[in-house]
Amino acid sequence: MKIKLKPLKEFFNKPYNVMSACFILIIIVVSVLFFVMLKKTSDKVDYYGKLVSGLSVEIAEMNDSIERRISEKSSAELLMNNTNRILTTVYFGTADIDEKEEAKDFTAFSMIYNEKFYIITAGHCVEMDGQKYSNFKFKANKGISWIKPELLDYKSDYKNNIDYAIFYSDRLVTTGLIPAKPNEDMSPQYVLGNLERGLNLIKRYNDAKEGESGSPILNSSCHVIGLMIKKGGTYTPIDVVLDALKSLQEEG
Repeated sequence: MKIKLKPLKEFFNKPYNVMSACFILIIIVVSVLFFVMLKKTSDKVDYYGKLVSGLSVEIAEMNDSIERRISEKSSAELLMNNTNRILTTVYFGTADIDEKEEAKDFTAFSMIYNEKFYIITAGHCVEMDGQKYSNFKFKANKGISWIKPELLDYKSDYKNNIDYAIFYSDRLVTTGLIPAKPNEDMSPQYVLGNLERGLNLIKRYNDAKEGESGSPILNSSCHVIGLMIKKGGTYTPIDVVLDALKSLQEEG
């Protein structure tokens, strides 16, 4: 089949038509080039967007790491600068039963609540397995004399971690740890435990051992978040003790 070229020749014999065709061709070429460039630019934008997003995540992780290190450093400095004062809040406690004197040894600590100082320990140090102890006495870390504060309240729900005892003396206890506030960091950092009678230690929370019941658990601000009651570091939250103290003060 022969293609008739006459109409096409007549079309291109007119200068205006040639210019129009060239213009249309240029527009098509430019459009194609523009689309290709736009696609490449879009790919680059997506690439750099992902790169920036990844950098943002890395920067956020770096900031978290820096803040964590600063917090740990501040916590360690706070602890070192106040070690002696903190250790003065730790007490050794003893109790007995009729058959045997000083049948129970335990750790306790002093704490301030509404401008009064209390001695806190674990509830199972007062009563456990149906056996209730009596004649409680306490001696402060590096102290010489024993004190015999009054037992105000205790709960020995060892299973549900509601295990605490509250003692009070209106003149013999004059310093104490500060309970953590609800908006504070409640992650356990330190435990004021002991290895043997007469030796108190500040240890990492993960190093808490059996036999340190009644020891205070501290956060990074060295405020009390709970008291240890079980092997492995399980503790009664300080809120449980604060609720009991609030009820005691309301009752007078």
